[in-house]
Amino acid sequence: MASEYTLTWTLLVSIVVTISVFSLLVYFWGSFLDRHEHDPGRVRAVMFIGLSVLTLSELSLAASGAATWEAFALSLLVNLWGGMDAVLRFPASHDLESWFSAKQFVLLIVKTVGYAFGLVSFRQNVSRFIAILLLNIWGLPVLYLMALPLDPMGQVADDAYDIDLALRVWQLAMCSKERRRCMDTCRCWMNRKLVAASEQSSLARMAICAASPQYRKAFSKKGRSI
Repeated sequence: MASEYTLTWTLLVSIVVTISVFSLLVYFWGSFLDRHEHDPGRVRAVMFIGLSVLTLSELSLAASGAATWEAFALSLLVNLWGGMDAVLRFPASHDLESWFSAKQFVLLIVKTVGYAFGLVSFRQNVSRFIAILLLNIWGLPVLYLMALPLDPMGQVADDAYDIDLALRVWQLAMCSKERRRCMDTCRCWMNRKLVAASEQSSLARMAICAASPQYRKAFSKKGRSI
């Protein structure tokens, strides 16, 4: 009787704490979106960081013995094919009847079942399961939907990037043209970041110029033109 009372009390406290933490996440996430709603790149970067932190927390569960490694492997697959795919496609919007929405829903169910059977001693880890259920699984779609622009014109992504992650990996593996295009895109992204860093910090500019003669030549030409 006492053990059942303790379990019920623990479950109640876990639900209250988890809902409170999620409410704080929604509040701070909403505040961030209010400031950066017109900067999808920054929103996408923060979502990527959040997904990485979530994956590390699930890795710690497996490493501590609270969850099986099979559950973590399944969760990692869901995070990559589901979460990472959604982050890469952001801010593209998809209908509820689309393949994207159906895939995300099925993956969330798979992850839920995986942790329901993958937690070691479920009775003792019921509070962890409640936290995983809301914070790591079903709370993420809520935060993602909050981030989608209200303006339909802002919910359009480049068609080249609105592609399923599995299909994109297949194209990179099988098509040399796709690999070159991906490398060009990464190179352009890196160039923009380096230029931005050099414009904000003279120390960063000196380090970049010392490491790359190409950038040193470009910056010297820019200086003479000014």
